[in-house]
Amino acid sequence: MDWDLSVNAPHATERPQGDGAILPAEKNTATDLGPCLYLGPAGQRCSGRATASGFCRRHQPETPPSGTSADTPLVSPRRVGAILTILALLWPLLADIVRALIRYFR
Repeated sequence: MDWDLSVNAPHATERPQGDGAILPAEKNTATDLGPCLYLGPAGQRCSGRATASGFCRRHQPETPPSGTSADTPLVSPRRVGAILTILALLWPLLADIVRALIRYFR
């Protein structure tokens, strides 16, 4: 009786002949680094194969996420408006602190 314990690999007699497809079991195991280490927003794993850095080509840590652009300005009008609103709301407290510091150092 022949015991075949490989779970995901096809049986040796079931290999396709002639299409030239490389089966996962036939890959060079020295270059196979496993799955990509990227975890999505809901914790799902990427199905790509890892490179030497541990991530697939799409999820390299050096590359910016696909939703951002390299030419996006750092200070947007929305951010400037938020900063000015915070300063306007905190202005009475900031004025009291500055006034107390001036009085203390005189």
